[in-house]
Amino acid sequence: MVGQGITDIDTLALAVRDRESRRLIAEAITAYRGGALRSAIISTWIAVSFDIISKARELAAQGEAAPKAFVKDLDLAIANHDIKKMQAIESDLLNVANDQLQLFAPHEFEALERLQRDRNLCAHPAFIVEDKLYQPSLELVRSHIVHALQHLLLHAPLQGKSAIARFDVDITSLSFPTNSEDIGTYIRSRYLDRAKDVLVTNLIKALISAPFGDERARFAGRSRLLAMTLGEIAKAKTSIYDATVPSYVARKFDTVEDDVLLRICTFLEIDPRIWEWLSEPVRLRVKRLLETADVEALKAHAAFDGFVIPELSEILLDRFDGFDSNTQTSIISEHPKRELVRPGIEIYSQAGGYRTAEAWGQSIILSLTPFLTADDIRVLLEAVQENGQIWCAGGTPDILDAVFDSTRHLLPETRPYWQAFVDVRIDHNNGDTEDYYSYPGLQQRLAT
Repeated sequence: MVGQGITDIDTLALAVRDRESRRLIAEAITAYRGGALRSAIISTWIAVSFDIISKARELAAQGEAAPKAFVKDLDLAIANHDIKKMQAIESDLLNVANDQLQLFAPHEFEALERLQRDRNLCAHPAFIVEDKLYQPSLELVRSHIVHALQHLLLHAPLQGKSAIARFDVDITSLSFPTNSEDIGTYIRSRYLDRAKDVLVTNLIKALISAPFGDERARFAGRSRLLAMTLGEIAKAKTSIYDATVPSYVARKFDTVEDDVLLRICTFLEIDPRIWEWLSEPVRLRVKRLLETADVEALKAHAAFDGFVIPELSEILLDRFDGFDSNTQTSIISEHPKRELVRPGIEIYSQAGGYRTAEAWGQSIILSLTPFLTADDIRVLLEAVQENGQIWCAGGTPDILDAVFDSTRHLLPETRPYWQAFVDVRIDHNNGDTEDYYSYPGLQQRLAT
């Protein structure tokens, strides 16, 4: 028999949302541990039935049409003491929960259907031949309890408007993940693994619409997060994404106003195909806005994410070249892109003072480090070597140490460039390897 200590089932049971559902599943667990296996299955079904009805009432209170109709039908049967109607409702409860309330993924529905069938075998022994009386195993009962917990009791109901509202709260909260891997894990566990196709479709449309709709102020500054989340949905639900997005964006952006249209650039970086799915008039509008918007608008809307589209890249580089060095520096530090690496190194190479070299090293070079190739490092080190205001600036050794550390994966190709740089600096200091401007940090890194 199962031991009496805290187990994984106990841990799951403690996380059940509804207090009464928690009490009911606890009765099933007690029966299971006591060896009353048929009673445990029946109690598990009672917990499932109660929880489905509880979730239906929760969804009905949120204004969902199908749950409201179900709850109205149920309450009428209860008020009229209509036993046959209530029996019919219970018999069809799983189908209603699956088809109308949209509570289950396909594999979850199948698991709970097995529970219902086994419950019927346990609850109606008079209809079974005596020598074939149903005898469930410990393992089977345990799996039914775990499935009830994992597939239903632990989770909030996800459907229609309520699910979208919950998602909106999640993505605007401070606790929402900020990197792609964590976002993917979060939304799969919380939404996608249990979502009907229609919910996934609605989530996709909500993400695309959020920065451009009537409530766009709520999502100010979160366009990149929205786009990253859309990208993770595209990975997890590729067929639904590919069936939904092309036609949706073709219609959606025809009516988006000029003052927010450039926010589309962030979505282009996540999926460049969106550019081809836009209508030709919208593409022309985007190009014109990129040509005419002031720099603050370009930065505010992350328009430099549009570098991913070749025909926009040319426009953006022309705009970048037309700004002064301070503006260019601010663009690179706020929106570093692979396309800005060589322009950034060129700006840095022209530093006219120690403090300028340090400031540009921090804001330009360190911002661009994730995009550097081996040849970029060669060009960078040559630029430092040729400008005494850079290599002799007090902060430059720390900046180059950071670049080295961040690009170690390129070391098989870049070691000769780093070594040549260090050798020149040592020679300049008459062979004194301990001098600060002989870059001892780089020497040590190369040695190890």
